[in-house]
Amino acid sequence: MKPDPKLDAVLEKIIALWGVPGLAVGIVEHKEIVYARGFGVQSLETRAPVTPDSIFSLASIAKCFVASAVLQLVELGRLELDAPLIRYLPDFQLDDDRYRQITLRQMLSHTSGMPDMDEDEYNELVAHPEYDEGAAERYVRALSARKMIAAPGERFAYSNIAYNVLGFLISRISGQPFEAFMQERIMRPAGMPDSTFLPSDVHRHRLVVPHLRVPQMIVNPIFPYHRADAPASFLHSSVTEMCHWAITCLKRGMYNQQRILTPASYDLMWTPAAKRGSPPFREEMGLGWTLGHFEGVRTVGHGGGGFGWTCFLALLPEIDAGMIILCNDESSAHDMALQAVLCAMLGQEPQPGAVSWMVPISQALQIGGIQAAYARYAEIKDDPDYFKDDYELISLVYQMMSVQRFELALEILELNLKVFPKSLGSLVIQARISLKLGHREQAEQILRHALTIAPESITVTNMLAAIT
Repeated sequence: MKPDPKLDAVLEKIIALWGVPGLAVGIVEHKEIVYARGFGVQSLETRAPVTPDSIFSLASIAKCFVASAVLQLVELGRLELDAPLIRYLPDFQLDDDRYRQITLRQMLSHTSGMPDMDEDEYNELVAHPEYDEGAAERYVRALSARKMIAAPGERFAYSNIAYNVLGFLISRISGQPFEAFMQERIMRPAGMPDSTFLPSDVHRHRLVVPHLRVPQMIVNPIFPYHRADAPASFLHSSVTEMCHWAITCLKRGMYNQQRILTPASYDLMWTPAAKRGSPPFREEMGLGWTLGHFEGVRTVGHGGGGFGWTCFLALLPEIDAGMIILCNDESSAHDMALQAVLCAMLGQEPQPGAVSWMVPISQALQIGGIQAAYARYAEIKDDPDYFKDDYELISLVYQMMSVQRFELALEILELNLKVFPKSLGSLVIQARISLKLGHREQAEQILRHALTIAPESITVTNMLAAIT
């Protein structure tokens, strides 16, 4: 592996500017690992250093693996992409007769119309983990009370729930536990023997823990996991083994003379199936993979984040290259690292980029509370070294919510709405927190205001209907 002092220096600067505990980066070119390095620590408590073999949670990157497993079963003739889900799971049910029309292709491309869990539901799920093999079936049966949010095939709507149902489907069709099937048929043949959907399988000394800004940086008090949500969110791997995955995919399903898929399946997964409209990396949705462009070069990949982790896998098939970023912090720092690495791969000068206003705001909160945060915003509001958008403070709020700091979360949302008065996401979360604190009338008032901003919002309409 060749050293890259310039890239090293930029990544170290990003870590320092953002206050990131740990980061790992891997790069492959022409089917070889050319760069693999860890920065910082696995945990602020143990101070164990991050290495290329440190094991992170990969969050939603897991969906690329689930899609590959479904396509493998399609190749074996055991599934059909355009068959209705209920052909294979006749007991599956949602509270809307349209669920009978949902196909596997729609689930893979997030066009099934199935709902998703909001952040509060996710926090509740991982706060009460289940580890037994029956967790997935209980989860799927409990969906019978859930409403659909669109007609199957109507539009793109991201759904972790759909991928968890696909994980249960893989288990039902294969006759194996989901985790065992994925290790035996997908990960081991792809050179990933230590990667797993079961965190109990991870060697403790290699396990990277997630961190939260609440507002000070701390190790997440829980290690987030729920077995029913593993297909959508809980693959664990290292940059070394993810580089092996990148090589497998760039070789269209081959690793060390073992084939997991045919090239035709990659053509299917990497063909646009729905518009996403979030450049540069999420312009369109394939089957389990997001599709985009960076500096004019086509990208296929997937990102992930939540509970104190962030990550991104990007393949550049046109130049036979790929990379992986794994981070134990929940911020946009990994986006800056991603762009720096891709610039280096394309022969451009890597730069650390701007820093989110979330970083100085969280630092000010830690020192002097919400008044200090307002004062800090006044100092940086015109500073080009900091970028500002409404989601950055929402990310901070989600971290506060996961440790029950609801009052401070509401104060942060007020600041966000002062800067972005039409932030629908801020208003929805305000309403949810107000309901959690028992302030029903306040929540109703917030939601009615939200409807003046986005009168067609299904989320707001459904929330309002539930409380009035």
